[in-house]
Amino acid sequence: MPKMNLFRIGITDFSNLISGLQVSYETLVSESSGTNANGDMVIDIVNTKRKITVSFRYMTTTEMESLLDARNPYVVNVSYLDPKTGTMKSAQTYVSTPAPQYYSAKLALYNPMEITFEEL
Repeated sequence: MPKMNLFRIGITDFSNLISGLQVSYETLVSESSGTNANGDMVIDIVNTKRKITVSFRYMTTTEMESLLDARNPYVVNVSYLDPKTGTMKSAQTYVSTPAPQYYSAKLALYNPMEITFEEL
């Protein structure tokens, strides 16, 4: 079975490090949205943005360094397998702050963690 690309930061493929990938579609509405005088709901949709939450597996020090280096700038381009289309999509995103935690300092392994990438 060929290796499937699921997730990249820039040009670096991190598919082998992920244990899960969740894509949500956030609908942004204007402040004028709400209930009008007739009691009808009025919604003014401004935009829809994607939020990609990536769960990473246990990692070695080298793998963690590579991941943290790739997401070092606060704003990064990511490519991910989109569940709506089944194809790779790209987005310019800002990145949540990762919180690496040692599983074993002696073995230099890190616990699984999640990082969220939110479309600009």
